[in-house]
Amino acid sequence: MDKNCDCSSAVSCTCEGKCVGNVCVPMDEGSFRSESGVPLVTAKVGEGGKIVRVSGKQDTRKFLCELGFVIGAHVSVVNENKGNIILEVKGSRIAMDRAIASKIFFAPA
Repeated sequence: MDKNCDCSSAVSCTCEGKCVGNVCVPMDEGSFRSESGVPLVTAKVGEGGKIVRVSGKQDTRKFLCELGFVIGAHVSVVNENKGNIILEVKGSRIAMDRAIASKIFFAPA
């Protein structure tokens, strides 16, 4: 995230992205990262950590950010079932396809 960006006040946002709520979503293709990490799909049930990167196209990053998958948030794997994964982030449980979950990178706790 751009250190000069304050998305809590869209008037003072100076990032090169777009503010969605209080989250800055970069407009360029690629990934939105603060540091390296491992793909969330490699975590086992019960494991988790801090989100450090969200990759993919802009619409994918925006979708994940709106669900709460933002850099710095704690995420954990609740369950896996037939290629789907249930994640917990910001007090909510969200089920998603492993292909989408592979766009989320975390630093294990």
